[in-house]
Amino acid sequence: MQLYDRTLAALDWAVVLEGLARHARTLRGADAARRPAFHQDPEAVAAAYAAVAEVRLLEDGGSRVPVGAVSDVRDELLRCSRGATLEPSELRSIGSTMQALRHLRHFLEEADADLPELRRRALPITVDAELCDLLGRSFDDEGNLSEREYPELGELRRRILSLRARIRTVLDELVRGDILGDALQDRYVTERDGRFVIPIRADRRKGLGIVHGRSQSGETAFVEPAAVVELHNDASEAEAALHREESRILGGLSRMVGRFHDPLQAALDAATDVDLCCARAGLGKQLGGVAPIVGADGVIALQQGRHPVLALRGIDVVPNDLSLDGRRPGLVLSGPNTGGKTVALKTLGLAALLVRAGIPVPCAPGSRVDLFVPVVADVGDWQSVEGDLSTFSGHVEVLKAVLAVAGPGALVMLDEVGMGTDPAQGAALARSILEALVDSGARVAITTHYTELKALASVDPRFAVASVAMAEGRPTYEVVMGAVGESHALAIARRLALPEPVLTRARALLDAAQRDMSDLVLQLEEERGELRRLRREAEQARAALHTREQALAHKEAKLAEQRAAVRDQESERFRARMKAREHELKGLIAALQANPDLRLAGRTLDKVREAIDDTRADETPAPAGPPPAELSPGDAVRVRSLSRKAEVVRLLKGDQVEVRIGTMKMKVALDDLEGLRGERFAPPAPPALPAADPEPAAKASSSGKAQGLRVDANTLDLRGHRVDESIELVDRFIAEIGASSFKVGWILHGHGTGALKQAVRAHLPHALSVRSWRPADADEGGDAFTVFEA
Repeated sequence: MQLYDRTLAALDWAVVLEGLARHARTLRGADAARRPAFHQDPEAVAAAYAAVAEVRLLEDGGSRVPVGAVSDVRDELLRCSRGATLEPSELRSIGSTMQALRHLRHFLEEADADLPELRRRALPITVDAELCDLLGRSFDDEGNLSEREYPELGELRRRILSLRARIRTVLDELVRGDILGDALQDRYVTERDGRFVIPIRADRRKGLGIVHGRSQSGETAFVEPAAVVELHNDASEAEAALHREESRILGGLSRMVGRFHDPLQAALDAATDVDLCCARAGLGKQLGGVAPIVGADGVIALQQGRHPVLALRGIDVVPNDLSLDGRRPGLVLSGPNTGGKTVALKTLGLAALLVRAGIPVPCAPGSRVDLFVPVVADVGDWQSVEGDLSTFSGHVEVLKAVLAVAGPGALVMLDEVGMGTDPAQGAALARSILEALVDSGARVAITTHYTELKALASVDPRFAVASVAMAEGRPTYEVVMGAVGESHALAIARRLALPEPVLTRARALLDAAQRDMSDLVLQLEEERGELRRLRREAEQARAALHTREQALAHKEAKLAEQRAAVRDQESERFRARMKAREHELKGLIAALQANPDLRLAGRTLDKVREAIDDTRADETPAPAGPPPAELSPGDAVRVRSLSRKAEVVRLLKGDQVEVRIGTMKMKVALDDLEGLRGERFAPPAPPALPAADPEPAAKASSSGKAQGLRVDANTLDLRGHRVDESIELVDRFIAEIGASSFKVGWILHGHGTGALKQAVRAHLPHALSVRSWRPADADEGGDAFTVFEA
């Protein structure tokens, strides 16, 4: 196997290409996706990513590039160019493909979005409008040559139908009548060799017509009666004329298509290129990929990079930061087996290949992946029985080929370099090879268990080190830059259930210094893991706080909108009331003018006074009430900005008061309130509880419990969720409760195995927004609930 083919196989590149093919919209596009050409310069990569961005722009706007109707008609075009006459279905396929090509070009030219790269790629799509329209008119809905376009065909077809109908009529009369007597074997009409016949007894066939066959028993002869022979001959001549005319038309159409072979082939190639752009965009979206920064300086700076093949398989991939550059062209990855070293190595190689193929890379925005040519890897075993190569010899053959192609612009990945031989000599050979590769100008990443290679960074500043982390005896698959990893062979063996006596004996065989060093490294990695966990929790808390701040800002904006809406509604009601008063007064004045009357004048004066009082009630502030410090829940106040009477619900921090206007609650500033002396709202009746609630709601108590009733809005049901996703849901729920008016939250975790309950209660003391928490009492739902106050 050649080095480059081996590299692609080792990196599972075929899996990526199959994923790309699934996003193609045409068969030819899918075929091209499985054999993509690698770009050789950064400008071509930039153009490919620009096209991907344009496809995403269209699809984000609800449009879809209409390339799916373009069929692969290369063979048909080639046959036309060589003088062959195509069948109607083949010409129809060419016609519909030409229509699809015209539509694709028109769509890209007329789209509202800015699509310079897609339009450039579609420039070769030129379709002869006259030929395209002719092919469209030449066939009917059934796929036959159209009688509308070719009237002579209609005449011939109608003549044939007429002759065949006359033949059937004559034969029907013969089989129904008594002319043939007992010579008829049966009374039906059938067809033999394209001519209608009737069944005649074999011994009575002579003199009745032309025999076109016999039954299997030989007792029945299928005879064309003499009365229809001439009609059949006329029909045959008409069918021959029809066939000649159809062949002439199909031949003419085929020759016309053949003259446009080259431009149509170029248009198909351009459409396939556009389809590949759509496939790249689709795969990039599936991977959550972005277009990285692409240069030519041999830099890889992946942020939150993920293995694309694992992502395609639906595996939740741990993202990692990985880097190589001119200052540190070599990277040594260490750590336990099954810990993710090889995955990280392949992530680097696949990122480089994705860039060369113009496919978005699954990483964070701002990542950089320069163009690397070539990309080579030695990952996995290469043992050959036919070539008489051992595992080590096979790797040496690969290393020889790698050294031959290494140089500036090359990216090399070596898995367990130097393994399969004496450890001391293998480590020495591995170091020598790494130094030679770096000296050549290549970028190199390796995995190893050799202590000598792990220490390489301390003696050669061109090499960086990284390790895959462990936590609680298990790999986390997280790459820690700047750290050296212990192999943890005994810990991995214990996790894989190797017999304990074997493990005990193996540990005893280690000298004391080795055991102490292993224990210290393990302790250090555990402490690092704990620090990373604390950092993640801090980031989550910061994110939760940010979410809460956004929720509060949204709530304030909504309250402002509600206040404005209330003001508008009140103003509208006031205007309507004043208009009604005006109309009423005008009617009274008109009646008084028409019929002066003392009693009517008195009534009019009373109405005028009512209107004046009504106006003053809306414009004149109420008499000053108690100062803000004396307000208490239940007091009646007037909200100046709304000119509405309200009830004080509670006093808040920062000179804010929560009031109720009708059924709506809102926060207002103290200086926006006016007291109404001596007025209080009656306390509301307690809400009725549901009749048959299977789980009693929490009740307030005098023992200092968080106050509040449990309802759907302040209850989080975690039943059925895993522990890891439940903690994320709890953090989000705490933020929502803190931003709401409830302040008391209820978490329903059930009993189950107790793992979910323990995880929730272990997490709550560390949650920044939680003031206190407790298990629910028996009358509140029991130990299946946890109650917290935010």
